Amino acid sequence: MNLFELAATVIASYLVGAIPVGYLMVKAVKHDDIRNYGSRNVGATNVLRVLGTRWFVACMILDAAKGYVPTMLAWWLFGTHDLQVAAGIAAVLGHDFPVFIHFKGGRGVATSFGVYAALAMPIAVGMVAVGVFIVLALRYMSVMSMVTVPGGAIVLFLLAASHVNSDDFTYTKSIFGAFATFFVIVTHIPNIRRLIKGTEPRIGDTDALPASAHPRAT
Repeated sequence: MNLFELAATVIASYLVGAIPVGYLMVKAVKHDDIRNYGSRNVGATNVLRVLGTRWFVACMILDAAKGYVPTMLAWWLFGTHDLQVAAGIAAVLGHDFPVFIHFKGGRGVATSFGVYAALAMPIAVGMVAVGVFIVLALRYMSVMSMVTVPGGAIVLFLLAASHVNSDDFTYTKSIFGAFATFFVIVTHIPNIRRLIKGTEPRIGDTDALPASAHPRAT
């Protein structure tokens, strides 16, 4: 790995991650800014509130692809986990702080899922299964995010520890898990506070949204 390869990987991955999928969807369908609605977030959960389930699923898949594609390309092109992890981190940062819409993006959950899929597909499949169970059982997207992303990080670390001489599972990959966990917890601090108070809205409970989270008057 040299400085040029690192810079090119980080910049390209950031720009892919910065594509504001949810923002573009709402612009195309409602001719409005998704940040005028719900949580003011451009992620898939807010797309669910604004456009419904079909668009939510599409946004989840495309946001995950923003993490998967750069991370896999970095591996295919350079064959190093260092650049693979750098690509994944840059893609998530692009989603969270997209240059195209003044650095106000999402929380990086779906994009992190995509990176996990590129690093270790079985882990990502397990995360999706656990995530679907949590959403169906509790209807809290925030809980799903705060369980699955750190859970994936723990599994990555344990696999690295148990495969000391394996190139498939390395501590380098665990760096992404630690990064993703930190960002998910930090960006969900307001959700944690609402969960403690019992005011966190469940999926479908539009009326339970905080007063500041309803559509703005225009």
